[in-house]
Amino acid sequence: MSVLVSLCTALLAYLLWRVVRPQPSANSSVLASVRGPKKEHWLTGNFHRIFKDGLQYNLALFKEYGGVMKVYGMLGTEQLLVHDPLGLQQILVRNQDSFEETDMFIETNRLIFGEGLIATLGEQHKKQRKLLNPVFSLANLRAVLPRIQAIANELTARLRAELPQDGGFKEIDVLPWLRRGTLEYVGRGVLGVNLDSLDPAKANAYTSAICNVQHVALKVFFLRPFLPWAVRNLSPYWGNKLVDWLPFPALRELREISNVLQCSAREIFLAKKAEVEAMGADEESSTDLMSFMLRANASTQEKSRLTDEELIGQINTFMLGGQETTTSALARLLHVLAQEQDAQARLRSEIREAKMAYASTQGEGNLSNWQHVSLPYDVLIGLPYLDAVVRETLRLYPPTSMMNRVTTKDAILHLQYPIISATTGRETSVVHVPAGTNVIVSILGANRSKRVWGPDADEWRPKRWLAPTPASEHVGASNAAGKGVDLEFGDESVMEESGKEVRYPGVYGSMMTFFGGSRACIGFKFAEMEIKQVLATLLSTMHFALPSATDAAGNRKEIYWRMDGLQVPVVLPPYGDSKTAQVPLDIRIIA
Repeated sequence: MSVLVSLCTALLAYLLWRVVRPQPSANSSVLASVRGPKKEHWLTGNFHRIFKDGLQYNLALFKEYGGVMKVYGMLGTEQLLVHDPLGLQQILVRNQDSFEETDMFIETNRLIFGEGLIATLGEQHKKQRKLLNPVFSLANLRAVLPRIQAIANELTARLRAELPQDGGFKEIDVLPWLRRGTLEYVGRGVLGVNLDSLDPAKANAYTSAICNVQHVALKVFFLRPFLPWAVRNLSPYWGNKLVDWLPFPALRELREISNVLQCSAREIFLAKKAEVEAMGADEESSTDLMSFMLRANASTQEKSRLTDEELIGQINTFMLGGQETTTSALARLLHVLAQEQDAQARLRSEIREAKMAYASTQGEGNLSNWQHVSLPYDVLIGLPYLDAVVRETLRLYPPTSMMNRVTTKDAILHLQYPIISATTGRETSVVHVPAGTNVIVSILGANRSKRVWGPDADEWRPKRWLAPTPASEHVGASNAAGKGVDLEFGDESVMEESGKEVRYPGVYGSMMTFFGGSRACIGFKFAEMEIKQVLATLLSTMHFALPSATDAAGNRKEIYWRMDGLQVPVVLPPYGDSKTAQVPLDIRIIA
């Protein structure tokens, strides 16, 4: 490390201490009553264990401390990690105004993506959400689905073109193909723009920026606490000068990515706005969700309309939200199905039967073209085993493992399940949370709670979504296949109790994968539709298996998912470096 970098790091550490150091209030004494792991590092506390390949560490914490625990952040700041159902209900729904997004989250997103949903708070966020909720209505999704089937067909055709035509296996890294496919889904289905993502020869700066922004941002993650101060105290000129001076190349790379995102989103917006205005009042001509959004914005009262800058911000928000996590989910699904061959066979049979049945109603004659049938929305979403496989995979392996909140005022968390007080040794169901406390919402902890999901919560078991279980406190006791627990657009998450049944305030199947409350993922139904359409198309004519090639010592490639905040699939040594994201699978064509 150079002298300059060392000096900058020392200076930043000091400034960080000044920013995040505990105030001389009741913070320390109150959080002292909450049990948790010991601080392991003077600079990173426990964060290097929680956020760096932290699956097993997090699972051990859940088992030891329950639904609420104290952990240590940067420079030893005391924070809460929460996955208790009632606690999350208060944080995300009932008392959400007391638990806001952090300044560094909002300011980072505003600088990189613009004035979109993930960069706004309060009344501005409510106004945006009110306008955008109907855009993702079931009626609009039903209208869009047939038009985006071509993307799944092209993805399948490009994969098949690389495979032996005699039915033999070939190893292919599916991750880049899935990434290109999800980009195109957002491009055509949401924005109404053909990005040509599935053609490797037509890569462009905008799609490259979307694919790289998360990974580059992680390289300068430690600088995020300084961002609110910089935004408030530095002009854009001096802010740019600071970026030029600091010895962190990734920071300058992130600035260039932000410029590309902003310029490209503006071009897309202006072109789509002109297109919609040219069409006039003909709503039938709308073929994408962006068109629905622009029409809705134009027809609403002026005080409720979004500005052009806010609409441009939504474009980058949709692109990021619809690409990274959906790619991860699809890659995980294919990996799981490659491991669970019986499940893959059962799912393929269900999909084929549904396509053949639908083809027979469309006058297809001998059904020779059943593989190319596009299942309508209600048929696709209603396939029970497909639904169970998708839900169970998203529950057990959420693409994002946690989110942050900060208390805007003193708050009290009431808990569903008591924890042991660190000061009295007795059970307590109340935790006092001082203003300014960072609260980590553990999606992973919620999705794997044995008290809610049952003793097999750490197992992949799609069966839990297919039929009611005997009366118990576990999810599914009265909601087979997750029916009745997906919320409509615009509704807030509401936790219900029936007997001993407890549910999390998530918008999707009572799990927290798509979060809950007014900041839940607005496009979760689009993501579900996309995932199911891609799987239904791929599995109809292709079989997936784990890599079979071996080296001289008989070693096979082993895919391993690192939990670094986001889920990152890598290949372990000796074949891989445990760093490069990839999902190599053996694929073959089937009749």
